[in-house]
Amino acid sequence: MTRSRKASSTNAIASVLIVLGILVVVNYISARRFVRADLTENKEFTISQSSRNVLGRLDDVVNIRVYFTSTKKLPSRLVSLGQQVRDLMDEYRAYSGGNLDVRFIDPEDDPEEQQAARALGIQQVPLQVIEKDKMSVLNAYLGIAVLYGGKKEVIPQVLNVRNLEYDLTSRILKVTQSEQKTVGFLSGHGERSLETDLTGIRGALGEQYRVQAVQGGGPIPEEIATLVVAQPKNVPERDKYEIDQFIMRGGKAIFLVDVLELMEGMLQARVVESGLEDLLAHYGVRVRKELVLDQVSSNATFNMGFMTVSLPYPFWPKVLKPGLDEDSPVVAELSSLVLPWTAPTEVKGFPADGEGEAALDTSGVETIVLAASSPASWVQRGPFNLNPQQRFLNLEGEEKQYPVAVALSGRLPSFYAGKDVPPPEGEEDESPPPLTSSPETQIVVVGSSAFILDDFLPQFPSGGIFFLNTVDWLTMGEDLIGIRSRGLTDRPLKDVTEGVKSTVKFVNVFAIPILVIVYGLIRVYARRRARKVHEAYGA
Repeated sequence: MTRSRKASSTNAIASVLIVLGILVVVNYISARRFVRADLTENKEFTISQSSRNVLGRLDDVVNIRVYFTSTKKLPSRLVSLGQQVRDLMDEYRAYSGGNLDVRFIDPEDDPEEQQAARALGIQQVPLQVIEKDKMSVLNAYLGIAVLYGGKKEVIPQVLNVRNLEYDLTSRILKVTQSEQKTVGFLSGHGERSLETDLTGIRGALGEQYRVQAVQGGGPIPEEIATLVVAQPKNVPERDKYEIDQFIMRGGKAIFLVDVLELMEGMLQARVVESGLEDLLAHYGVRVRKELVLDQVSSNATFNMGFMTVSLPYPFWPKVLKPGLDEDSPVVAELSSLVLPWTAPTEVKGFPADGEGEAALDTSGVETIVLAASSPASWVQRGPFNLNPQQRFLNLEGEEKQYPVAVALSGRLPSFYAGKDVPPPEGEEDESPPPLTSSPETQIVVVGSSAFILDDFLPQFPSGGIFFLNTVDWLTMGEDLIGIRSRGLTDRPLKDVTEGVKSTVKFVNVFAIPILVIVYGLIRVYARRRARKVHEAYGA
């Protein structure tokens, strides 16, 4: 018995030593190798491939200074924030190949560090703290600075990590770039204004690019990398020529073409001409003078007296995952996209109808349908009644998918090849001969511009993400696209027929009461049977 006990004790000690040895080895390896298992669907706790690519290309040390007040002093709601930031920084450091120097600094008791933080633009953030039924204000440091080669970019305050990866990667990219790219918005032809209509988009773009208005009437400035043409009206021939030559020089362009104009104070609209119909058709894409209506749509909210009513509004098609190109970095990570009052687009091979014809040779141009409506959509021609309370009828009788956003990539032919150059208004033309073909370039055409307006961005944030992804793709490639779209999910219920809806409603209303009644009858029957058996045996 004694020998058996000694053997059992020896085995137990050996088992403990083996487990401890395994733990030591695992800790040793994990301290030198970064490994993480992220089981969430969108890998929300792992940095994206875009960030890894940016970090992998670093060829010099980038300094990151995290000015954070100690978690012991922070309110309870922010206690986990410091650890989340540390975890993210550990991952960044692991993928940087040693080219990221991260330091965590608590400036609370160090006047020199406080002065350094202020010099970088990081100020204390006032936080409300409630303890023992008392409310007080705590001033805390929650900022991050990215430093490289005399340049600096600052995240003044971090209150959550939801957008921290994008903020951090974009700033690393910004300080390591040789020059900041410029995005221009064409103006002078009734386009959407950066000052009044697009302040939200302008602010979002300003975090990564220089943003400026480009006044029509002259050449597109050389520094413009991507030109946005949002809701143009009657663009004159000379300005159309300048746009064409900008693209022929390799410039990238986004055309947001509205086919209607809302009549002030009315739910009516009239057809408008952009002046770019023949130019875009020559490149191989046409925006039709129609509106797409879709049974898969977003709701429109409007007031009826003292009531607010929300109704499905087919004029606001909701493009779901099957209608988004899964291979395009612009939309692959989006789960839905709402494009209010959008027109259908046609690509290549459309018949001539007075709005221009496709170029004879567009074989070197790749066409990508970025977004298309659902198969349950149809089109309506003007005049347009936009009242959400109307009975929406499909008068055309045909329902099918319609492209609403397309991209063209390749060598585009000039619209002015072999034509006379339109002269500048009131001036002698001293322009060089027109370029007849572009190098490899891209343009994107969307049949709506309303989705980037300040009025729609809060309600439909996916539209802003789509536009910013498009600008990133054209201007910088795919460096930031994979980050911006993360966490933006939409899981709509599956569309079912009226018969299925009626069946579900019937089951919900009557099934449970019927089951209760059946259960009650079974219980009554069982009791009566038991009573008879008892009486029979008792007798």
